[in-house]
Amino acid sequence: MKAKTKQIMILITLVITNLFYIGLLQYSTPTVQAEDCTPCIKEAPSYNELQGAWIILGGDTSDHRDMMEIQNACNITYEVLRGNGFTSEQIFYMGPEVDPITQPYVNWSSTKASLQYAIETWAPQHVSTDQGLGIAIFTHGNVDALAVMVGDTLWANTFSTYLDNFEAATGCKRIIIVIESCHSGSFIDNVSKDNRIIVTSAHTLKGASFNVHRTNGLFSEAFWSSIASCDTIGRAFEISCNHVRNIGSKQTPQLDDNHDGWGNTVPPYSLLPLGGDGFDALNVKIQGAHTECYPKIELGKVPLHMYEIWDPFSSVFNFDVEVNSSTGISKVLARFVPLGWEPIDPLDGYLYDINDATIRIIELESPLMNGVYSSDGAFDSLALGDSFIVNILAYDENGMVSDVVNTYLSFNADGIAPQDTEPPLIAISSPPPDDNLEGMVEIIAQGDDNQALENIDLYIDGLLVDSLVMPNYYPYPMLQFMCNTSLYDEGQHNITAVAIDSAGLSNQTSIFVKFDNLNNELIYYAAGIGGGIVIIGSAAVIVRFLLRRRAK
Repeated sequence: MKAKTKQIMILITLVITNLFYIGLLQYSTPTVQAEDCTPCIKEAPSYNELQGAWIILGGDTSDHRDMMEIQNACNITYEVLRGNGFTSEQIFYMGPEVDPITQPYVNWSSTKASLQYAIETWAPQHVSTDQGLGIAIFTHGNVDALAVMVGDTLWANTFSTYLDNFEAATGCKRIIIVIESCHSGSFIDNVSKDNRIIVTSAHTLKGASFNVHRTNGLFSEAFWSSIASCDTIGRAFEISCNHVRNIGSKQTPQLDDNHDGWGNTVPPYSLLPLGGDGFDALNVKIQGAHTECYPKIELGKVPLHMYEIWDPFSSVFNFDVEVNSSTGISKVLARFVPLGWEPIDPLDGYLYDINDATIRIIELESPLMNGVYSSDGAFDSLALGDSFIVNILAYDENGMVSDVVNTYLSFNADGIAPQDTEPPLIAISSPPPDDNLEGMVEIIAQGDDNQALENIDLYIDGLLVDSLVMPNYYPYPMLQFMCNTSLYDEGQHNITAVAIDSAGLSNQTSIFVKFDNLNNELIYYAAGIGGGIVIIGSAAVIVRFLLRRRAK
């Protein structure tokens, strides 16, 4: 009893002391002076960060291969930047074709000399102590090399020199780089440096592909669409990794923002940060001013795995999907990919087509203009049991794209789903295994099934903490649970996610993490008052302490 009384008296004393010194601080003149900050160094990045200038470069080769497609992709990037608050004076655009009529956005022709001028001379006039530089490049490329203009190659070490010269001239170290090209990941080790965020569409040893209808890069269309919708660089990167993987590309995009010269990608059912990368990118948006977000195109009610009757001559199909968007939809595509299909990457430095003769693409129709898009057609000469992955994606009139939603189409003897003997898939996307966690932490679980997923359950140390029932259509939502770690004992805890399908089959996965709030038990503020230091206990910590005591 005496011990409890003593604890209460200590807590009351701390609260009174806290309030007393907060009042004292309001009427005291601090003697501690703020340190001079180096321009553009972002020790604590935030959504409020703005860039002062962006440079766009669209490259070309001697055979002018895909020149118009590259120019179109750069135009979309330019329009996204303008929509995100950048004026035309804040964007320096170099393209393979300079024409005020057909290419009104382009300032100069794409050459190394133009790029050097843009980085070393033009950009320093637009950056400031808290507004850095962004660079977007779209071209063909090879290891450590990018095609800029006919016979003009930008080498990774040369690009790095331009960036270093920019930093030396301005003191500005905040640079964001987005490169869409084959083998673009090879540039990371050369240009990686403090306060730089580097995004590439492909791994060092991989080619990059065009999107489904060759109007943009497969990576870029998802990345810049997400940026237009106010996603952070990190979130846009996550979405783009899923986008290229769902379409079937193996290009493996890369992100480096921890300055170690190594990029990381986002595997299936995973989220940033990974391998030390993502902490910075998840907190930075591409924006020249705080503007309204571009409405994201959302696909809803895509049918689950469809089964149709096989016919040796002509096997027919029909299905509907819903598109939710406040912008004008220009097209909704269904891309039928034979199960087991793999793309052919020529690895010759040129962006490659993601389609071949075995892939069929159908544009869905909306006769009632009510957001419901229908597809019907027939496959000739199929074998019994042939199956397809069906990529559903929608575009608006500005070239923005929805997230890809995949479903499946199979042809069998009766058009009825066979008995389900395959357990569902389940993964914990966040937090990473063996992570040290404190405060409020989001736990995310994702699942799927070959026929129909029923629900996902989440357990902490064997106790059910959340459950999510799945709809009878795609896309399946993620289970997202906010866990207050301070309500649990310190130390190791087990997080388990369980997926159950409509046939009653289940699957589970577990990770171990550590809840560590001890370092936050006493939070102190140091304030200079009359040349001295006063230590003030945090009342917020006391409240959390009482909550933890109650939980125990």
